[in-house]
Amino acid sequence: MNKTDKVPVYYQLANKIAKNIEDGVWKKGKPIPSERELEKIYKVSRITVRGAIDELVKAGKLEKIQGKGTFVLGKSIVQNLGNLYSFTREMEKQGRISSTKVITKTVMKATAKIANQLGIKDGEDIIFIERLRCADDEPIMIEKTYFSYQHYGFVMDIDLNERSLYKTLEDEYDVNINRAIETFSGCMLTEDECKKLGFKKNHFGMLVKRTSFCDEKVICYSTTVAGGDTFEFTIKLAI
Repeated sequence: MNKTDKVPVYYQLANKIAKNIEDGVWKKGKPIPSERELEKIYKVSRITVRGAIDELVKAGKLEKIQGKGTFVLGKSIVQNLGNLYSFTREMEKQGRISSTKVITKTVMKATAKIANQLGIKDGEDIIFIERLRCADDEPIMIEKTYFSYQHYGFVMDIDLNERSLYKTLEDEYDVNINRAIETFSGCMLTEDECKKLGFKKNHFGMLVKRTSFCDEKVICYSTTVAGGDTFEFTIKLAI
């Protein structure tokens, strides 16, 4: 620590702790060293350590659990809203290993709401897929996707545990998603969602609704929920 620097020592320490989190030295869901250990490692006072931790708690990088210690909440997934994307491709670009667990994959009847999103009749057969998306073996989001069974029944044959949905549609079925409309809103995760994503009850989340198109034709509709501290969205604006 440079105590002659104009930057407060607690803030310098917060930056060092944050870098360890970003570099994966201290991993999501795991405790960081105790306050006493941090004092010894960085040769600073207990007040400085607490100030640094408080700063990172406010930033959503750490969580204090009474009687247990201070835990890493994990790195954000940075998503550029200016481009179409797939989860698999985004993880590759960010140097993270993606994996998927299919929770549900079935044919069912469309509700009025889903039928409206897909541009089909209420009660028509649809494919419903619920997947748990992971990065570096950590659950990140729950994604629910809906297809018209009449037009995309072949989706039932795709092994989504091993293959990227969008890439397979593009490479093997000549279905090229080139446009999407997304809406974002805050939400409170359900008890089931918290359990699947590894959060405590009453955790705040982000809900993303997405309608994907090939030109003007609707291909699928999806909803995604994730922890509110999991994603960082960016968008480039120009005049």
